[in-house]
Amino acid sequence: MAKSCLSTFPLVVFGVVEPVLLVWAYITGQMDPTAFYLAQSPTADPTSTATAPAQGLVLALQLTNVYLLLAALAVVCSWTPHASVARWYLVAVALADYGHIAACYRGVGADVFWDVARWNDMMWGGVGVSVVLNVLRWLTVLGVPGMRVVEGTAVEEGKKRA
Repeated sequence: MAKSCLSTFPLVVFGVVEPVLLVWAYITGQMDPTAFYLAQSPTADPTSTATAPAQGLVLALQLTNVYLLLAALAVVCSWTPHASVARWYLVAVALADYGHIAACYRGVGADVFWDVARWNDMMWGGVGVSVVLNVLRWLTVLGVPGMRVVEGTAVEEGKKRA
C-alpha cells in the first residue's frame, strides 16, 4: 500500500479530490473546447451560439492538457513518503494559485471579480476553489494540527522493512 507523508485530511484533499477535479476539467474541456473557452468569462452569454477563434480553441485545449498534467503531479507529490517533495510541491502550487486568481481578475475586470453574484461555474472554480485550496495548502505547509506533512515517518517505516 502506498504511504504518504501527508496526514489524512490534506492527503484526501490534495491527493484525491483535487486530482479528480482536474481530470474532470480536462474531460469537459476536451469534450467541448468551444464551450470551455466561452465559459472562461461570466460576462459571455451562455446561450450564445458564438464560436471560439482557432487561437482560443488551441489555448483551451492546451489549458486542459495542463490540468491533466497537474492531476498527475498532485497524485505523485501527495502520495510520496518524502516530506520535502510534498512540502515544496504545496508551496509551488500555492504560489501558482495567486497567478491563477490574478489571471481571472485581469480577464474579467474588477467589477465582475468582486461581485460573486455574477460569477459562473468557471469563476467559482478559478477563484473560489483556488482560494480554498490555497488556504489549505498553506495550513498544511505550516503544520497546523490535522494538516501536517509528517517528517520522515513513511520513509523510516520503509527503511525498517528493507
